[in-house]
Amino acid sequence: MTTSDTEVDRIRSSVGQAIHSARTRAHLSMRELAEQCGVSQPFISAVERGLSTPSISTLYRLAEVLDTQPSALLPVHREDEVSVIRMGQGRRVPSSDRPNSAVGRVLFSDEARQLEVYEYVTDRVEDLDVWFEHPGDVVLYLIEGWLRLEFAGRPAVELAPGDCVVHPGPIPHRWSVQGDEQAHIFVVVVRRESA
Repeated sequence: MTTSDTEVDRIRSSVGQAIHSARTRAHLSMRELAEQCGVSQPFISAVERGLSTPSISTLYRLAEVLDTQPSALLPVHREDEVSVIRMGQGRRVPSSDRPNSAVGRVLFSDEARQLEVYEYVTDRVEDLDVWFEHPGDVVLYLIEGWLRLEFAGRPAVELAPGDCVVHPGPIPHRWSVQGDEQAHIFVVVVRRESA
């Protein structure tokens, strides 16, 4: 079962409204937000109108400039809600704005719980070579394939199927698929409570 066009439109509209509201609160024009995020003003306009979806890396840049969490820009779930995400459901989002970017699936994102859950099924052909850094902790579990994690100022880690790594999100990190098999990756980002 795949996400319907109606559901995709609802998600895009929800993301666009959240970005528009956060931009208004931050007293930024579309042009100012676009310049600070390294994207075009027409792109910001299209996102806010629900016509386009930002990549995960752009979503993180938007959240940083707007002084909020990425999960605050995604659709909201009620705290008492039991969420079931079926195979094929979940919003598909590229990891970056670069051509041939790996496309992940947002399984769950909830600002109240400070929780984001992603799934990637990708290979060496798709581009994952993007440095990320963000608040909170990352739990990455490799279901199949082989993956190399690089960390700024720290040794790289090689993962085999069944391996799990937990690390602070603020450490700049990036992934690369190793070998000819596709990698199936499950990622949880848990935000820390503000001090």
